Amino acid sequence: MFRGVITDIDGTLTDEKRRLSTAAIETIRRLQESGVEVVLSSGNTSCLLKGLCKLIGTGGTFIGENGGVYRIGFTGELQLIADRKIAIDALNLCIEHFQKKGITLELFSYNERFSDVAFARTVPVEEVRSLLADWPVDIMDTNFAIHIHKAGIDKGKTFQVVTESLGIKPEEFLAIGDSENDIGMIKAAGIGCCVANAQERVRIISDYCSSVPYGEGFVEIMNRNFSHILAR
Repeated sequence: MFRGVITDIDGTLTDEKRRLSTAAIETIRRLQESGVEVVLSSGNTSCLLKGLCKLIGTGGTFIGENGGVYRIGFTGELQLIADRKIAIDALNLCIEHFQKKGITLELFSYNERFSDVAFARTVPVEEVRSLLADWPVDIMDTNFAIHIHKAGIDKGKTFQVVTESLGIKPEEFLAIGDSENDIGMIKAAGIGCCVANAQERVRIISDYCSSVPYGEGFVEIMNRNFSHILAR
């Protein structure tokens, strides 16, 4: 029996316009109130995740910036896995490169990030990867933004740090996501799932994929694995 759920947000708990599924929120609340630890894991900033934990109704634990930061519970201090100096240097190279083409990168929450940088998907992610091929950084395409962070940062690795702090084994978690930044945690959990709108490489490594996309897919997977709680 699973003791925890670790879930992505954008594209997993939301629709394509990033609007949270009210059914997914209600499902999370019922799980948390029944003793299942629900952990939010996202490329989003810690300031946003702090609010979402409270408003959605989790226990307060989250992973942010694709594994770059995390917090345990509502009273824990924000922990930094890696700083973003190399990410900023890489971003500056990208800005210069695309400015020469007449393109200005749209940065996302630059001043609120501690471990990575993120910008709009208005340029080809493969061009960014080619430009930074020799840099010690990873480039993540989440379907909502392009992220750059120090090489080796990963939701899955930080997930294992978080589970140790929570006293719950990784194999006692169900993980669910939709994009390449979720692959590490999907592989690390006891069962790894994805919603129907997931990227192909995520579908390939998942144990189960929902029949419907987005937040409704999340609810389907929770009902399938926690029927003893949600069928009451």
